Amino acid sequence: MGSQVLQILRQGVWASLTGGWFFDPHQSTFSNCFHLYVWIFLLTFPFLLYMVLPPSLMVAGVYCLVVAVIFATIKTVNYRLHAMFDQGEIVEKRNSTMGEPEEEPAQGDSNLPRDPGVEMTVFRKVSSTPPVRCSSQHSVFGFNQVSELLPRMDDSGPLRDIKELVREQGSNNVIVTSADREMLKLSSQEKLIAEETGKRDRSSNVRRTQAIRRRHNAGSNPTPPASVMGSPPSSLQEAQRGRAASHSRALTLPSALHFASSLLLTRAGANVHEACTFDDTSEGAVHYFYDESGVRRSYTFGLAGGGYENPVGQQGEQAANGAWDRHSHSSSFHSADVPEAAGGLNLLQPRPVVLQGMQVRRVPLEIPEFDLLDQDSLHESQEQTLMEEAPPRAQHSYKYWLLPGRWTSVRYERLALLALLDRTRGLVENILGVGLSSLVAFLGYLLLLKGFFTDIWVFQFCLVIASCQYSLLKSVQPDAASPMHGHNWVIAYSRPVYFCICCLLIWLLDALGSAQPFPPVSLYGLTLFSASFFFCARDVATVFTLCFPFVFLLGLLPQVNTCLMYLLEQIDMHGFGGTAATSPLTAVFSLSRSLLAAALLYGFCLGAIKTPWPEQHVPVLFSVFCGLLVALSYHLSRQSSDPTVLWSLIRSKLFPELEERSLETARAELPDPLPDKMRQSVREVLHSDLVMCVVIAVLTFAISASTVFIALKSVLGFVLYALAGAVGFFTHYLLPQLRKQLPWFCLSQPVLKPLEYSQYEVRGAAQVMWFEKLYAGLQCVEKYLIYPAVVLNALTVDAHTIVSHPDKFCLYCRALLMTVAGLKLLRSAFCCPPQQYLTLAFTVLLFHFDYPRLSQGFLLDYFLMSLFCSKLWDLLYKLRFVLTYIAPWQITWGSAFHAFAQPFAVPHSAMLFIQALLSALFSTPLNPLLGSAVFIMSYARPLKFWERDYNTKRVDHSNTRLVTQLDRNPGADDNNLNSIFYEHLTRSLQHTLCGDLVLGRWGNYGPGDCFVLASDYLNALVHLIEVGNGLVTFQLRGLEFRGTYCQQREVEAITEGVEEDEGCCCCEPGHLPRVLSFNAAFGQRWLAWEVTASKYVLEGYSISDNNAASMLQVFDLRKILITYYVKSIIYYVSRSPKLEAWLSHEGIATALRPVRAPGYADSDPTFSLSVDEDYDLRLSGLSLPSFCAVHLEWIQYCASRRSQPVDQDWNSPLVTLCFGLCVLGRRALGTASHSMSASLEPFLYGLHALFKGDFRITSPRDEWVFADMDLLHRVVAPGVRMALKLHQDHFTSPDEYEEPAALYDAIAANEERLVISHEGDPAWRSAILSNTPSLLALRHVLDDASDEYKIIMLNRRHLSFRVIKVNRECVRGLWAGQQQELVFLRNRNPERGSIQNAKQALRNMINSSCDQPLGYPIYVSPLTTSLAGSHPQLRALWGGPVSLGAIARWLLHSWERLHKGCGAGCNSGGNVDDSDCGGGGGLTSLSNNPPLAQPTPENTAGGGDQPLPPGPGWGPRPSLSGSGDGRPPPLLQWPPPRLPGPSPASPAPTEGPRPSRPPGPGLLSSEGPSGKWTLGVRKGLGGSEGEPASGSPKGSTPKSQVRVLWRVGSQAAQVCSPTNLSSLPQAPLDLSLSLDISTNASPPRAAQDISCLDSSAPESGTPTGAPGDWPVPAEERESPAAQPLLEHQY
Repeated sequence: MGSQVLQILRQGVWASLTGGWFFDPHQSTFSNCFHLYVWIFLLTFPFLLYMVLPPSLMVAGVYCLVVAVIFATIKTVNYRLHAMFDQGEIVEKRNSTMGEPEEEPAQGDSNLPRDPGVEMTVFRKVSSTPPVRCSSQHSVFGFNQVSELLPRMDDSGPLRDIKELVREQGSNNVIVTSADREMLKLSSQEKLIAEETGKRDRSSNVRRTQAIRRRHNAGSNPTPPASVMGSPPSSLQEAQRGRAASHSRALTLPSALHFASSLLLTRAGANVHEACTFDDTSEGAVHYFYDESGVRRSYTFGLAGGGYENPVGQQGEQAANGAWDRHSHSSSFHSADVPEAAGGLNLLQPRPVVLQGMQVRRVPLEIPEFDLLDQDSLHESQEQTLMEEAPPRAQHSYKYWLLPGRWTSVRYERLALLALLDRTRGLVENILGVGLSSLVAFLGYLLLLKGFFTDIWVFQFCLVIASCQYSLLKSVQPDAASPMHGHNWVIAYSRPVYFCICCLLIWLLDALGSAQPFPPVSLYGLTLFSASFFFCARDVATVFTLCFPFVFLLGLLPQVNTCLMYLLEQIDMHGFGGTAATSPLTAVFSLSRSLLAAALLYGFCLGAIKTPWPEQHVPVLFSVFCGLLVALSYHLSRQSSDPTVLWSLIRSKLFPELEERSLETARAELPDPLPDKMRQSVREVLHSDLVMCVVIAVLTFAISASTVFIALKSVLGFVLYALAGAVGFFTHYLLPQLRKQLPWFCLSQPVLKPLEYSQYEVRGAAQVMWFEKLYAGLQCVEKYLIYPAVVLNALTVDAHTIVSHPDKFCLYCRALLMTVAGLKLLRSAFCCPPQQYLTLAFTVLLFHFDYPRLSQGFLLDYFLMSLFCSKLWDLLYKLRFVLTYIAPWQITWGSAFHAFAQPFAVPHSAMLFIQALLSALFSTPLNPLLGSAVFIMSYARPLKFWERDYNTKRVDHSNTRLVTQLDRNPGADDNNLNSIFYEHLTRSLQHTLCGDLVLGRWGNYGPGDCFVLASDYLNALVHLIEVGNGLVTFQLRGLEFRGTYCQQREVEAITEGVEEDEGCCCCEPGHLPRVLSFNAAFGQRWLAWEVTASKYVLEGYSISDNNAASMLQVFDLRKILITYYVKSIIYYVSRSPKLEAWLSHEGIATALRPVRAPGYADSDPTFSLSVDEDYDLRLSGLSLPSFCAVHLEWIQYCASRRSQPVDQDWNSPLVTLCFGLCVLGRRALGTASHSMSASLEPFLYGLHALFKGDFRITSPRDEWVFADMDLLHRVVAPGVRMALKLHQDHFTSPDEYEEPAALYDAIAANEERLVISHEGDPAWRSAILSNTPSLLALRHVLDDASDEYKIIMLNRRHLSFRVIKVNRECVRGLWAGQQQELVFLRNRNPERGSIQNAKQALRNMINSSCDQPLGYPIYVSPLTTSLAGSHPQLRALWGGPVSLGAIARWLLHSWERLHKGCGAGCNSGGNVDDSDCGGGGGLTSLSNNPPLAQPTPENTAGGGDQPLPPGPGWGPRPSLSGSGDGRPPPLLQWPPPRLPGPSPASPAPTEGPRPSRPPGPGLLSSEGPSGKWTLGVRKGLGGSEGEPASGSPKGSTPKSQVRVLWRVGSQAAQVCSPTNLSSLPQAPLDLSLSLDISTNASPPRAAQDISCLDSSAPESGTPTGAPGDWPVPAEERESPAAQPLLEHQY
């Protein structure tokens, strides 16, 4: 604890005050002296110049020139040294012990590898700490990878750079030690290793012996073995001499590995390998370390925890010559098997010792990737514990080129250089650093010359200058405002940039105060732009500049890019009514778009108010301005600030070749439908805006030109204000409160409940309630009618006032204010109406009733009040958060510091309130220090909050190496696998979130709000970032399924109900029905969150998991699985389209020919009677006769289902192939189970291996399968997966699959609707994101305490969530506190107090949702935009998007309906409704026909359907042949039976064929674009009333069908005559229902189309015609209006 405090004080507090300089006791003297002298020079040089020399610009120029030269020199040398390390050549290498230089390589020798700019590792001994575990985020390329690259370097022909091979394996970091360099040099040469000479240096021998004794005394054995000081045993000496005499390759691994392998050669099976981690104590694990004397040693673990220690030499010769003290770099990384050691090693006999603790420092190879690492880890090992400085090691000399052809030898290390100076990334950064340092010097000295600072403040200002300049050389890492771990190169430029801005601001304000170019302006009693105003602002900027050290210590200024994004976003939001930005680029785009719109409108406004207005008239130019203002505001409010999708749409239109190229590159991956959906949605929005903006502009122009605002200005304004207030209060306060879970925190149930509120389990999508329609409708009225009228009225009145008094106002300023204010107010009303009614109410009350004399016009008052109210809301949220968090009756102390800080926070309440005011003014978070009750203000952030675009990268088989998939499978942890459900939840929210917000299902909302979605296992935080008119941009952060204890307590708090609480203070008197008790109501008011909806329905996946061990525990259950495995293989063989090719393949037939021999049986030990149903006891194996006895029937049935016949005899090629594949599949399962299938754990391991596709063919009898790999991919692999599903179904109905037909149909159905895949397969993710109904997987859960296999079943359904709205300032404050605590204060305690549960603020859930590594969410979505048009219910409520095409279709459809209705009405003599077949007359005429007998198979044999060719005017038509519940509909009689009552007379029937005649009173006719057509109405189908129709059972055979079309909307019916089908109109007719009366022998089917056919035979007197078909629309197949009509009629 003490060392950590010292580290924070030294590297955090002191370095922040000085700009980066601090004394580091673990660095070299040269480094500390260089830092000190540079900082003193930067501090004293400007101070002495100012104090000694007279003030002049020449002195300032000299100062700038000196600083520029010094910085240019330092930056150039630093850049050249790093380039030397990256690309330089090692020219010298010396032995630190012997002091003899080694042979220097020739300059032109290409056989020797160049030094690749290696990463150096420094080991330092720690006296009391255990070995440090290697962090996964700092893992680098180790010794074993170097060993793996050696064969590749040899086989690749010309010698290749090690970095090229490293990058081929996907790594940018490498550790290469001295031994590895020697290994790489010698790997390309074949040398003889000299025999051990036995000569050793005596002094080094004594030192080695003493070190061994000291090491042994620290270990566990009391006495060393007798052979410690002796020579190696004779057997070892003989083996070493034999190996030394043989010719072999050079050393290919560090000598310690050879030593360890030689020691373990005597024991069979010894596996000598480099240790995977520092905790690897497996047998044969080799570790490297330095002892007290600096001697590099290795330690090899042996049996039972023992081990062997030895010094490490670079070669056999060096080992013999006392190279034990040679210092080199080493480490322990991934394990790699070591071949037999080569080379003579005459070493001491090893001895068991205990390995001491070590710590590692690493420096990356490539600095551009360096910010991904934690630079703090470079010094963490020395600063957390007091350690000794490591003795000097062997260093390399590099060529440093001074001039072309002239170089000098430089002996330096990259690690020391990085500790000395920050590395810049390129030439541009070096130029920027030199330029900034010179600009800081010039501007700072200029302010000194101006005399702004006197006395001690001169020295303070010089200190600020020095800190800004020094940060360009060695910056504060990490800085208090740094958002990330490790080296942040952006933060180095923050101080000089802010200093230059402040200096320019001071100089500018002073110049403005002296010159006074603007006349003073009085606004709300404040005098602006006066001399005192400018001088006061200058003094504030001066004091702020002097406080730079403390400002940067507290982290009150963000880094430069964050500040730029924040400023642009604030200007756009509060100045022009824009939405939040998602990146600096989008902030620039959004503000540029707003400025362009304002510039366009400014000209119209200025021209309108400069011209005189006639009395009681509005100029046309002003009306044009109003129309353009409303139209542009509407369009801008519907556009996202991110132009990515818009640019993609433009690029696809203008540059299609670029789009095709991007599609070609993405074809290798599974297609994602989301980009196309987004482009389509944006296209619909643009098409709609094209029409709506024109309509809005025209209507606004007309309203403004009507002078209604001038004529009624005394009354209209108050009417609009009252209407806006009443509608806003009812819509945004009363309705949301009545819909909350706890209305007003008094009632225990919502007053307005959704339909799903009382359902225990939701089974469908949420139903749209009447109050949701009312809420959406009132919002539309508010956005598109009331607030535009309010703004237009204010614009007209203010413009009329300005024109009436032109001398009182500055026209240019007023035109600008009117343009900006109108744009901002209209866009705000369109985007976020819930906050507008309060702003309007405060404006009216304050400036019309309280202080009318301060009013500057209603438009400007409203504009400024909107700014004030937004800051007031922020202040209110901050105060609620603070009071809730520190309330003494619910405080939760997470640590001792919390209890200590709680009483000290009480006296500082006034300071806390001032901080709350400042933080609300600048929109900065107010965060608790270390999670305690002490609050401090953080730096300003945009609404997005996080500076980085972090989102989860799922680990699956597409982005991992094959060896890791088969062995370790790094993506198999629960968090990685479960993240896909949050990704699917994000996609679901993308379709429905914006529409649900518009319908009020989440309550009131605004930009920056945070919500928690909680269900049984899903807990996600949804952060709303951008809220526009019909669009919402959000980010979802998914928490762990099985979270920590603290998370579970907070989840219980938000999911449990408080209705049962009956307490009142200390007693329990109960409560009224549906009313909360006193304690419950009081507790709910002291929470930073509230439940807004308890039954929010969203589409997702229900997850069910079954333990595979319990389902396969006994042998009978495994036998069932194997049987289904075999049957699934047979199914996939028979269904394969390549079956004929396999049966005719000569190689496969030859390999399978022996199985037909009598007495053949495969007696593999993996086959047994307990699990194989077809096991042959007589032959002790699997034989073809026994296989056919069990499975031949299934094979023959599957073969019979093929379209092409195939031979099915027992000795046919098909049966032989099935037998061979079934044997192969079972043998693969046994091989994956390590031939231990009798045990459950190996069996499950093998089953999981096969399930994920790990088939290992080890038997020569199965190698025939390599003739076509589809036999494995398309037959065996899906067979094992399908077997698991069938085994699952077996538990629900064991006898379901006894019949082959049932089993075959079940497998086919599962193939069609079910995806069975491993969760690491990219197809699994694609299936979930494409909303596959069901999925199945086998998961291997490997936790700390469990190792089990689970069968995961997913079913897509609608899930129920609780929506909890969290105070957004609570979320921002806790996020900021975590960032400060973990990054700047370096608190790495996993059980720190700031993440302990606090139910009143959901502290654990919020903190765990931070970006990694601050938090630990299992999924963080990218910024996702949801559009209102994608919500199906809202689309059905409002209709689709308005576009030119939609308008044209609607007009054509209306004209066709009108034309048809008028023509039919005129021909029939009835009114329009009747003629449109919707009146009662039509139904009566149809019911007067005699009944028609039921069609029978005898009299319907001749019926048939022939589809009508679709034309351009024919839309789909629904069919009434389905009943909606899946059952076939009953046969309908035609004509329908008469209703009770007298029947009117009918004319006599006519015999024989009837010629076509013109339409008369008894016919319905119409004339369309394709000609005329007539429909008979009065006559029966068979002619007269008294004669049965052609469908009667008189033996007549009708040749056609009859279609009856029912018009439900107008209550009419039509009968189509098939004789006139050729002249049917091509325009679509809006007919809602159709009845199929089929004369086919086949029974009627659901959704079967019916055509208008000839309904009579020649003998019945009805005309003949060709059959036709009318397609059925999907959206009208189940019409709710059809069934009551049919029930009433029939």
